[in-house]
Amino acid sequence: MRWHRERSRRISRRHLLAALGAAGTLVGSRALGDDARTLAPPGPTPAGRSRSSAGPLRLVAVYAPHGRARELWQPRQGFDLSYPDAILRPFDDPERVGQSFRDRLVVLGGVDLSAGIAVGTSGHDGPRVVLTGSGADGKNASLEQHLAVERGLGADTLHTSLVLGIGSDQTGIGESISYGAGGIPLPKWIDPAQTFSELFGGPLAGDRSEAIERERREGRSVLDVLRADLARLAARAPGSERAKMEQHWEALRDIEKRLAGAERRCVAPVLAERTRFARFGSHDGGAPSLDAVTDLQVDMLARALACDLTRFATLMLGDLSRTRLFPELPDDVHSDVAHRYDASTDKRPGTAATWKALAIQNRYSYSKVARLLCRLDEAGVLGDTIVLVSSDMGDPARHSSRDVPTLIAGGCGGHFTMGRYVDLTGASGREGVPNNRILVSIAQAFGVEIERFGQSADPRIVTGSLDALHA
Repeated sequence: MRWHRERSRRISRRHLLAALGAAGTLVGSRALGDDARTLAPPGPTPAGRSRSSAGPLRLVAVYAPHGRARELWQPRQGFDLSYPDAILRPFDDPERVGQSFRDRLVVLGGVDLSAGIAVGTSGHDGPRVVLTGSGADGKNASLEQHLAVERGLGADTLHTSLVLGIGSDQTGIGESISYGAGGIPLPKWIDPAQTFSELFGGPLAGDRSEAIERERREGRSVLDVLRADLARLAARAPGSERAKMEQHWEALRDIEKRLAGAERRCVAPVLAERTRFARFGSHDGGAPSLDAVTDLQVDMLARALACDLTRFATLMLGDLSRTRLFPELPDDVHSDVAHRYDASTDKRPGTAATWKALAIQNRYSYSKVARLLCRLDEAGVLGDTIVLVSSDMGDPARHSSRDVPTLIAGGCGGHFTMGRYVDLTGASGREGVPNNRILVSIAQAFGVEIERFGQSADPRIVTGSLDALHA
């Protein structure tokens, strides 16, 4: 459909909102001291602070489901990640992964989703807190959106940010880690064919200069109409709707960048038939395809970062339910594995069989993160990438959002000291450190000098950086 400028004066609100919906389809998914104990390898700490390249800093946040089996997750003396049944083995397994990322990893114990716990946003609702540092009542954007959109650090790339998922495109409180201004969850791309088309189907797909210029001319007329009418609507809209309209405005900005036919430095990957799946949802019969889907999403994400199509991205990994990748696991990993985890405590030994079952799921998730690190390293951009990996729970059987498994990987632009385990639980061994401090530290690594991030009635939760990352 081609819109003409003379029609702009007569455009109705219904047509505007319909066009905005089409625009959304076009662009896809577009926010104190520490009592720390460090366990590092004997001898000199690996030089995690030296920069391996001089490129722009990038951020990828990955959500891994179902917490973790603590007994098999925590590194052992000397930063050992390869003991029997170790969950973190994919980061130090050259035979299977191709190399070790032990010196590109910080493992953080004792990280709490404190802002969510304070208002009851915990357990399966915990994803809401991972990047926002806020509970369900929070109105701020998630960290990557704060940096990319609100601070303008994603303005120079074709995609301000990417929001990817595996198996579910739902945006409920337990289904999203990416939030725009006003606390609005952002949609995810879960179809690898869509991801390919959105990332590589435009200016990277060969010599299309004439077609791109035609699209630009036609697209500009659409955008001119939308921009003018959106501004008029915003002036009359109630406050509750303005945050949503701001999200539409940002989507329009991304469309403009894509229609401009920006020159790129690298070639698009070849579109493989395996990017197309009849089903790719966790509950629509697509579960057996999710392993292949995950690999494709990870590989395209890495290529997008390497091509500087974006510098900010999130990825929500799925679980192994109904995939039948591991015959020893039941079909329902959520109910029959995560909820049956029986942790060891000071008073009782727990059940080792439940640790090992949950460890299969945990190790699988981290193997996909290790794949991402490999692809980024092959492309030469790992040194300038921060990869934050977190979850919604520590103990999934108790639905506890204390001591959630948290990793920082990559070269991190030399801002953090890598190759170690840091215990943040403090002397009490009970409450840990709010994850807000990690978010503040990452923002500071990007040159954004803030001292607080997130929303909480208790300012101690949202204030301060994590000094232990620099120790």
